[in-house]
Amino acid sequence: MFAEIKESGLPFGYQQANCHNISHYIRLLLASKGFQCAKIWVFAPVVYSSTNSQQISFIDKKNSSPTGTIDWGYHVAPIIEVKINGKARKMVIDVGLFPNGIVRYRTWLAKLNTKKLIYLIMDSEWYLYNSSMIPNAQVHADNNESNENQPNVKLPDWFSDKHITDFFKYEEDALEQHWIEKGLAVNETAMTFYDAEIKPILDSELHQELVTDYKMLAGNVFNFETVFRDNNWNYEMNNDFQLKHQDIISKYREIYSLNLNKWLEKFSLVETFN
Repeated sequence: MFAEIKESGLPFGYQQANCHNISHYIRLLLASKGFQCAKIWVFAPVVYSSTNSQQISFIDKKNSSPTGTIDWGYHVAPIIEVKINGKARKMVIDVGLFPNGIVRYRTWLAKLNTKKLIYLIMDSEWYLYNSSMIPNAQVHADNNESNENQPNVKLPDWFSDKHITDFFKYEEDALEQHWIEKGLAVNETAMTFYDAEIKPILDSELHQELVTDYKMLAGNVFNFETVFRDNNWNYEMNNDFQLKHQDIISKYREIYSLNLNKWLEKFSLVETFN
């Protein structure tokens, strides 16, 4: 099954973002084949602490990021139980970090190599989490509110001083607005951009200004999503920047649209297992 996941066309090569979308798609792919999984979530201090900005960081081997590193506040991957020598072992499926096969969850955690990580193993139906600037101990559910306004998951008591409030399923706004399909299309389009536009000129002294601009555009997922997914602008992707690179932006908006349509179709084949 690992080989099938690896060859599924999922955009594992763009590591900047969308691990939650890849993980949930794998969950549906496994379910369509009659397999079950859970998910293992890890949170760096930057996510759960108001005083510690440490992230999960590692060197960007492709040199596509403007900072030279890949930085995550959290990471998630599917986890399954496998019997090895008669013992049930928790094994993680993470093609982006371990392309050669599944690995024990402690090996996976060690790869992330970040102090004060918090990890949770949860049912795979939970798609993503909400966060708050208020510690959980100060967030009180109103018993008079309808069930729709209650937290989806009661987190452990030791999470009371954290900023992760609850998890939610892939439904309602997320489902209707196609968050998974858009996330996968973003990653695939960014991979294509890197291979076609950045990699060939990466070491060219004549093109370093262009490389810098392209890294800012494609190597920063916030910028890439702003321009291609949202057709919008921000303080880096401002009008001057987008006018300067209007031809390449127009080209990759079309590629993103094609990729999105492809993932909409592919998701429809496994959606019944959501």
